[in-house]
Amino acid sequence: MNASTRMFREAGEISASTRRQQSGNAAPVREIAGKLRRKAPKFIVTCARGSSDHAATYAKYLFETRIGLAVCSFAPSVASLYAARTDMGEALFLVISQSGRSPDLLSAARAARKSGAYVVAVVNDEESPLAAIAENVLPLGVGPERSVAATKSCIGAMTALYHLCAAWSGDETMVDALARLPQTLAEAWAIDWPQALASMRDARQALILSRGIGLASAQEAALKLKETCMIQAEGISAAEVRHGPMTIVDQGFPVIAIATFDVSQESIESISRDFLDCGACVLVAGEPVSGALCLPTPRAPDSSLQPLVFLQVFYKFANALSRERGLDPDRPRNLRKVTKTL
Repeated sequence: MNASTRMFREAGEISASTRRQQSGNAAPVREIAGKLRRKAPKFIVTCARGSSDHAATYAKYLFETRIGLAVCSFAPSVASLYAARTDMGEALFLVISQSGRSPDLLSAARAARKSGAYVVAVVNDEESPLAAIAENVLPLGVGPERSVAATKSCIGAMTALYHLCAAWSGDETMVDALARLPQTLAEAWAIDWPQALASMRDARQALILSRGIGLASAQEAALKLKETCMIQAEGISAAEVRHGPMTIVDQGFPVIAIATFDVSQESIESISRDFLDCGACVLVAGEPVSGALCLPTPRAPDSSLQPLVFLQVFYKFANALSRERGLDPDRPRNLRKVTKTL
């Protein structure tokens, strides 16, 4: 039954598309990394919406920890609605989009180029208007994505950004980890979470927790639960949740915690134990916590790739949960594939 959905089929292509992307992007990554070393930008600006914005969150932690440059998020409406001038003369401007056609992203990219930023479009459609505006294009190369719920384009944006970071930093361990990632993703796709289906079948709300570079996967997982399962889910930092949001959690409230296998892991385990004490139904993906339901998740070849491995398993789970709840993940209510905002 799962295989009958576009979402399932496209998410199942991620391992293969990641492998193809690595070889296909060798030349553009080399060119962009060379320009970055010559231009030596002082900071990085990201611009995106939806799942692409979760890839931008991933880029923030990745480039700040591996390159050492501050990364900020640019609100597209600053250019598209307010027509404000923003000085980005010493910035790398990463605009991330599957379609490359949303008017607000196009306005933002034009404004960034006009201000002197080095604009790189991380985009699936290399013939899109966004690609034409950018100085360079970093292709997703994942092929057509027709499912309304983005899967392979989100992970494709993350892998493309990781590839660029590896080349820019000259870190050979990252290059090696990226080469091993497709196999880990294939292993992740073979995993099912039947125990999570039983726990989440009747859920109306959920918190999805991680920290640091794992925050992007928490945000993306929460969006997928909204899109495909009609669950009001929130992706939030394991640190930020202590600043108020944890008060909504009571007996049986579902909480999914995403392991990072890095220095933020202890805080994720700590908040998981706190939620167990509150009576929550805690599901932990990747690292067992006593009293919580463990969701098996392979360990990535680099902790910075762990969010992608989690998402590969989660996309399969979200598709199955949608069907379990009597929904069609390919036809989410009130949504269309290409969203054009001004």
